[in-house]
Amino acid sequence: MREDSNVEAVPSDLEERAAALVNPASGIANDFLNHFNEVLLLIENLPVLLPEMVDELLGWAPRTYREYFTHSELPGSKLTLEIYDSICDELRTEFEARVDAVNLMCLESIDVIKSRRDGKGEIEAEDVEEYCEQISLKLRSALSDLADLVNNGYAAPVEAPQSMADRMIPAN
Repeated sequence: MREDSNVEAVPSDLEERAAALVNPASGIANDFLNHFNEVLLLIENLPVLLPEMVDELLGWAPRTYREYFTHSELPGSKLTLEIYDSICDELRTEFEARVDAVNLMCLESIDVIKSRRDGKGEIEAEDVEEYCEQISLKLRSALSDLADLVNNGYAAPVEAPQSMADRMIPAN
């Protein structure tokens, strides 16, 4: 039987495992981004998922990082917030400003979609399809920027292998 050298590296304590989810480059946990990925997927797929997912989308509410982890059942949420409190003020301020911007973008998007309801309170796919496609691209870009900050802090993001290959090989 092969001995796995990584077994010892896995903390047994739930608090330690949760702390391991905090990105060491920034001190911010990636799990928080799931809050935005949820609304992005709902908006992207809304024209296909109508009418079933409208209420879920309209029920989405913005959350700050602190609110998210205060209400999270994730083991180590308290420790995640303690780590967050210890990061430099400049990084935390920039992160929170970006979170506020994405929250606002999501709320405005939901308001636009809500305004497309007909007299019966229903939304037709053709009335939101183009808008959902356009705003999804903008949201995805904003989330990518936010993820870069979470994953890299102020360090330059590492270039993905495919991006590097695309840059090095000229298109015909």
